[in-house]
Amino acid sequence: MVYCFSLFSLVVFCVIHGALFAQIPDYIKVCKREQSTINECVKSSIEKLRPNLIAGIPELNVPSLEPFYIPEILAVSGELVPLKASGKDVKVSGAGNFTIKSISVDLDTFTLRGRVRFPRLHLDGRYNLDTQILIVPLRGEGNLVANAVKCDADILLKSQRTMRDGKEYVKFTSLNVDLTIKDYRIRLDGLFNGNKALGDATNEAINQNRDEFLKTTQPYLEKTVAKILLDAANKIVANIPLDELLPEA
Repeated sequence: MVYCFSLFSLVVFCVIHGALFAQIPDYIKVCKREQSTINECVKSSIEKLRPNLIAGIPELNVPSLEPFYIPEILAVSGELVPLKASGKDVKVSGAGNFTIKSISVDLDTFTLRGRVRFPRLHLDGRYNLDTQILIVPLRGEGNLVANAVKCDADILLKSQRTMRDGKEYVKFTSLNVDLTIKDYRIRLDGLFNGNKALGDATNEAINQNRDEFLKTTQPYLEKTVAKILLDAANKIVANIPLDELLPEA
Protein backbone atom coordinates (compact mmCIF):
# COMPACT_ATOMS: atom_id res chain seq x y z
CA MET A 1 0.00 0.00 0.00
CA VAL A 2 3.04 2.24 0.13
CA TYR A 3 2.58 2.64 -3.63
CA CYS A 4 -0.07 5.28 -2.86
CA PHE A 5 2.63 7.52 -1.45
CA SER A 6 5.16 6.91 -4.17
CA LEU A 7 2.64 7.75 -6.88
CA PHE A 8 1.59 10.97 -5.15
CA SER A 9 5.20 12.08 -4.77
CA LEU A 10 5.74 11.42 -8.49
CA VAL A 11 2.74 13.64 -9.28
CA VAL A 12 4.06 16.50 -7.11
CA PHE A 13 7.64 16.31 -8.35
CA CYS A 14 6.68 16.30 -12.02
CA VAL A 15 5.62 19.94 -11.60
CA ILE A 16 9.21 20.76 -10.68
CA HIS A 17 10.47 19.15 -13.88
CA GLY A 18 9.11 22.06 -15.89
CA ALA A 19 12.12 24.14 -14.91
CA LEU A 20 14.40 21.75 -16.82
CA PHE A 21 13.23 23.07 -20.17
CA ALA A 22 14.66 26.07 -21.98
CA GLN A 23 11.12 26.60 -23.21
CA ILE A 24 8.46 25.32 -20.85
CA PRO A 25 5.83 23.13 -22.57
CA ASP A 26 2.20 24.27 -22.68
CA TYR A 27 1.11 21.56 -20.28
CA ILE A 28 3.44 22.91 -17.54
CA LYS A 29 1.84 25.73 -15.57
CA VAL A 30 4.58 27.87 -13.98
CA CYS A 31 3.94 29.01 -10.43
CA LYS A 32 5.23 32.36 -9.21
CA ARG A 33 6.81 32.77 -5.80
CA GLU A 34 3.72 34.37 -4.26
CA GLN A 35 2.34 32.97 -0.99
CA SER A 36 -1.24 34.06 -1.63
CA THR A 37 -1.45 32.10 -4.88
CA ILE A 38 1.09 29.27 -4.62
CA ASN A 39 -1.23 26.63 -3.13
CA GLU A 40 -3.92 26.94 -5.79
CA CYS A 41 -1.31 27.29 -8.51
CA VAL A 42 0.45 24.04 -7.60
CA LYS A 43 -2.87 22.23 -7.34
CA SER A 44 -3.97 23.66 -10.69
CA SER A 45 -0.62 22.69 -12.24
CA ILE A 46 -1.04 19.08 -11.22
CA GLU A 47 -4.65 18.96 -12.45
CA LYS A 48 -3.56 20.39 -15.80
CA LEU A 49 -0.89 17.69 -16.00
CA ARG A 50 -3.32 14.83 -15.30
CA PRO A 51 -3.85 13.75 -18.96
CA ASN A 52 -0.09 13.84 -19.56
CA LEU A 53 0.58 11.91 -16.38
CA ILE A 54 -1.90 9.22 -17.37
CA ALA A 55 -0.30 8.88 -20.82
CA GLY A 56 3.27 9.42 -19.62
CA ILE A 57 5.75 12.22 -20.41
CA PRO A 58 8.81 10.73 -22.15
CA GLU A 59 10.69 14.04 -22.34
CA LEU A 60 10.53 14.28 -18.54
CA ASN A 61 11.26 10.58 -18.04
CA VAL A 62 7.89 10.37 -16.28
CA PRO A 63 6.25 6.96 -16.86
CA SER A 64 2.57 6.43 -17.49
CA LEU A 65 0.27 6.33 -14.47
CA GLU A 66 -2.09 3.94 -16.27
CA PRO A 67 -0.71 1.47 -15.59
CA PHE A 68 2.20 2.45 -13.37
CA TYR A 69 5.10 -0.03 -13.11
CA ILE A 70 7.36 -0.44 -10.08
CA PRO A 71 10.46 -2.50 -11.03
CA GLU A 72 11.47 -3.46 -7.49
CA ILE A 73 10.92 -2.61 -3.82
CA LEU A 74 13.06 -4.20 -1.10
CA ALA A 75 12.37 -4.36 2.62
CA VAL A 76 14.75 -5.87 5.18
CA SER A 77 14.19 -5.13 8.86
CA GLY A 78 14.75 -6.56 12.31
CA GLU A 79 12.42 -4.09 13.99
CA LEU A 80 9.20 -5.36 15.58
CA VAL A 81 9.48 -8.71 13.82
CA PRO A 82 12.07 -10.09 11.37
CA LEU A 83 11.12 -9.07 7.83
CA LYS A 84 12.64 -9.87 4.46
CA ALA A 85 10.43 -8.94 1.55
CA SER A 86 10.63 -7.82 -2.04
CA GLY A 87 8.21 -6.91 -4.77
CA LYS A 88 9.18 -7.02 -8.44
CA ASP A 89 7.53 -6.01 -11.70
CA VAL A 90 4.51 -4.62 -9.87
CA LYS A 91 1.81 -3.18 -12.13
CA VAL A 92 -0.45 -0.61 -10.45
CA SER A 93 -3.80 0.29 -12.04
CA GLY A 94 -6.15 3.08 -10.99
CA ALA A 95 -3.56 5.72 -10.13
CA GLY A 96 -4.84 8.16 -12.75
CA ASN A 97 -8.04 8.67 -10.76
CA PHE A 98 -6.25 10.47 -7.92
CA THR A 99 -7.94 13.34 -6.09
CA ILE A 100 -5.93 16.17 -4.54
CA LYS A 101 -7.47 16.75 -1.13
CA SER A 102 -5.12 19.55 -0.06
CA ILE A 103 -1.78 21.21 -0.82
CA SER A 104 -0.02 23.77 1.34
CA VAL A 105 3.31 25.38 0.38
CA ASP A 106 5.16 27.63 2.83
CA LEU A 107 7.48 29.82 0.75
CA ASP A 108 9.34 31.11 3.82
CA THR A 109 10.52 27.63 4.82
CA PHE A 110 9.94 25.94 1.44
CA THR A 111 7.88 23.26 3.15
CA LEU A 112 5.16 21.38 1.28
CA ARG A 113 2.28 19.54 2.93
CA GLY A 114 -0.24 17.62 0.90
CA ARG A 115 -2.90 14.95 0.92
CA VAL A 116 -4.01 12.91 -2.06
CA ARG A 117 -6.55 10.11 -2.38
CA PHE A 118 -6.58 7.16 -4.73
CA PRO A 119 -10.18 5.84 -4.69
CA ARG A 120 -9.17 2.36 -5.83
CA LEU A 121 -5.85 0.72 -6.72
CA HIS A 122 -5.15 -2.72 -8.15
CA LEU A 123 -1.67 -4.25 -7.83
CA ASP A 124 -0.31 -7.25 -9.67
CA GLY A 125 3.29 -8.47 -9.48
CA ARG A 126 5.82 -10.86 -7.96
CA TYR A 127 6.86 -11.14 -4.32
CA ASN A 128 9.37 -12.86 -2.07
CA LEU A 129 8.56 -12.91 1.63
CA ASP A 130 10.05 -14.20 4.88
CA THR A 131 8.40 -12.78 8.00
CA GLN A 132 5.90 -13.48 10.76
CA ILE A 133 2.48 -11.95 11.34
CA LEU A 134 1.22 -12.49 14.87
CA ILE A 135 2.23 -16.13 15.45
CA VAL A 136 1.99 -17.19 11.81
CA PRO A 137 5.31 -17.59 9.91
CA LEU A 138 5.04 -16.42 6.32
CA ARG A 139 7.54 -17.67 3.74
CA GLY A 140 7.22 -18.01 0.01
CA GLU A 141 7.47 -16.44 -3.41
CA GLY A 142 5.11 -16.12 -6.31
CA ASN A 143 2.39 -13.86 -7.65
CA LEU A 144 0.95 -10.99 -5.64
CA VAL A 145 -2.49 -9.47 -6.23
CA ALA A 146 -3.94 -6.71 -4.06
CA ASN A 147 -6.83 -4.24 -4.14
CA ALA A 148 -7.00 -1.12 -1.97
CA VAL A 149 -9.79 1.42 -1.57
CA LYS A 150 -9.66 5.01 -0.31
CA CYS A 151 -5.90 5.18 0.01
CA ASP A 152 -4.90 8.55 1.52
CA ALA A 153 -1.30 9.74 1.65
CA ASP A 154 -0.25 12.70 3.79
CA ILE A 155 3.21 13.97 2.93
CA LEU A 156 5.56 16.52 4.46
CA LEU A 157 8.46 17.70 2.31
CA LYS A 158 11.04 20.00 3.90
CA SER A 159 13.88 21.88 2.27
CA GLN A 160 16.51 24.55 2.82
CA ARG A 161 18.11 27.24 0.69
CA THR A 162 21.77 26.97 -0.20
CA MET A 163 24.19 29.30 -2.00
CA ARG A 164 26.53 28.12 -4.76
CA ASP A 165 28.56 30.23 -7.15
CA GLY A 166 26.58 33.32 -6.18
CA LYS A 167 23.20 31.71 -6.91
CA GLU A 168 20.55 30.39 -4.56
CA TYR A 169 19.38 26.78 -4.78
CA VAL A 170 16.92 24.56 -2.92
CA LYS A 171 17.89 21.28 -1.27
CA PHE A 172 15.22 18.90 0.02
CA THR A 173 16.23 17.79 3.51
CA SER A 174 13.49 15.35 4.51
CA LEU A 175 10.33 13.69 3.25
CA ASN A 176 7.83 12.01 5.57
CA VAL A 177 4.61 10.16 4.86
CA ASP A 178 1.57 8.99 6.77
CA LEU A 179 -0.68 6.45 5.05
CA THR A 180 -4.33 5.80 5.77
CA ILE A 181 -6.06 2.96 3.95
CA LYS A 182 -9.78 2.42 4.32
CA ASP A 183 -9.56 -1.23 3.32
CA TYR A 184 -7.59 -3.66 1.18
CA ARG A 185 -7.44 -7.32 0.23
CA ILE A 186 -4.28 -9.19 -0.71
CA ARG A 187 -3.51 -12.58 -2.24
CA LEU A 188 -0.07 -14.22 -2.10
CA ASP A 189 0.38 -17.31 -4.25
CA GLY A 190 3.30 -19.65 -3.58
CA LEU A 191 3.32 -19.66 0.22
CA PHE A 192 4.70 -22.81 1.87
CA ASN A 193 6.21 -24.03 -1.40
CA GLY A 194 2.85 -23.86 -3.14
CA ASN A 195 0.86 -25.90 -0.61
CA LYS A 196 -2.66 -24.80 -1.57
CA ALA A 197 -4.38 -25.69 1.71
CA LEU A 198 -1.81 -23.85 3.83
CA GLY A 199 -1.65 -20.99 1.34
CA ASP A 200 -5.42 -20.48 1.31
CA ALA A 201 -5.58 -20.60 5.10
CA THR A 202 -2.69 -18.16 5.47
CA ASN A 203 -4.14 -15.70 2.94
CA GLU A 204 -7.40 -15.79 4.86
CA ALA A 205 -5.50 -15.16 8.09
CA ILE A 206 -3.62 -12.26 6.50
CA ASN A 207 -6.82 -10.61 5.34
CA GLN A 208 -8.58 -11.19 8.64
CA ASN A 209 -5.62 -9.53 10.36
CA ARG A 210 -4.75 -7.05 7.62
CA ASP A 211 -4.35 -4.18 10.07
CA GLU A 212 -1.55 -6.08 11.80
CA PHE A 213 -0.04 -7.11 8.45
CA LEU A 214 0.02 -3.49 7.30
CA LYS A 215 1.40 -2.28 10.63
CA THR A 216 4.30 -4.71 10.35
CA THR A 217 5.32 -3.93 6.77
CA GLN A 218 4.33 -0.29 6.36
CA PRO A 219 6.95 1.64 8.39
CA TYR A 220 9.99 0.19 6.66
CA LEU A 221 8.47 0.44 3.20
CA GLU A 222 7.49 4.07 3.78
CA LYS A 223 11.01 4.89 4.92
CA THR A 224 12.59 3.13 1.95
CA VAL A 225 10.38 4.77 -0.67
CA ALA A 226 10.73 8.18 1.00
CA LYS A 227 14.53 7.93 0.72
CA ILE A 228 14.37 6.95 -2.94
CA LEU A 229 12.04 9.83 -3.78
CA LEU A 230 14.03 12.33 -1.71
CA ASP A 231 17.21 11.40 -3.56
CA ALA A 232 15.40 11.67 -6.90
CA ALA A 233 13.92 15.07 -6.04
CA ASN A 234 17.32 16.47 -5.07
CA LYS A 235 18.84 15.24 -8.32
CA ILE A 236 16.09 17.05 -10.22
CA VAL A 237 16.62 20.44 -8.56
CA ALA A 238 20.37 20.22 -7.84
CA ASN A 239 21.40 22.44 -10.78
CA ILE A 240 18.31 24.64 -11.07
CA PRO A 241 18.64 28.09 -9.43
CA LEU A 242 15.72 29.05 -7.23
CA ASP A 243 14.85 32.01 -9.45
CA GLU A 244 14.23 29.59 -12.33
CA LEU A 245 12.50 26.96 -10.23
CA LEU A 246 10.07 29.45 -8.68
CA PRO A 247 10.34 32.88 -10.31
CA GLU A 248 9.56 35.96 -8.25
CA ALA A 249 6.01 37.28 -8.60
